[in-house]
Amino acid sequence: MGLLYKTNIRFVCSSQTGTPSSRQPHPATARQELRMPKLKPETMAARRDEILQAAEACFARQGFHQTTIADVIAQSGLSAGCIYGHFASKEELIQAIGEHRHARDAALLATAREISDPLEALRAIARASLADMQKEEGLRHRRIALQLWAEALRDDDIRAQVTDGVRKPAVLITELLQRGQRLGVIDRSVHPRSMARTIVAMFQGFVLQRLWGEPFSSSEAMAAFETLLTGLAARR
Repeated sequence: MGLLYKTNIRFVCSSQTGTPSSRQPHPATARQELRMPKLKPETMAARRDEILQAAEACFARQGFHQTTIADVIAQSGLSAGCIYGHFASKEELIQAIGEHRHARDAALLATAREISDPLEALRAIARASLADMQKEEGLRHRRIALQLWAEALRDDDIRAQVTDGVRKPAVLITELLQRGQRLGVIDRSVHPRSMARTIVAMFQGFVLQRLWGEPFSSSEAMAAFETLLTGLAARR
């Protein structure tokens, strides 16, 4: 375990090691350490990301309830003081990871807003989501997402975060469908909000099948989505 140097702001990470008797700094050294300047914001942000990556690896491998802060410390190679200097508890780590996952999902959706053709925008969302499910990083994030869905049943903060992660893509898809109706490419009989929720549920189902190891083909899933889009198209 590394030494914990306490500054006037927070613990600073150290990778130094020693015997229990050697871990206490000399009083003069301790006084000098108390005057240490705080870390630069970019250094703090990089350390925070490092902790989150270690926690994500642990949570994806062992689950939330089986993972301890000690596991995160071991995975990261950082000191306990460094971890607790950024996150006071495992619950704070879980919350931060959920926020990070939703920010990542938002980035996947962002390009769709720049596409003028609403049907092509919907295809772009589908392709990006399906492609991400084939990457190890994408699967790791979705393993954590599945655990967040379960945690949402008992934790109000997590539930607010999870439902926000459903609402945002649903709102974007609703807007695309409404634009398609204004342009005359989506049938007027389609209810945009209900259909948007259906599309979100469709891809949540793909995620579950992929994580459970069920037979799953991205190309077949995309073909099924194309069939859905064909059914939404305005009748000529």
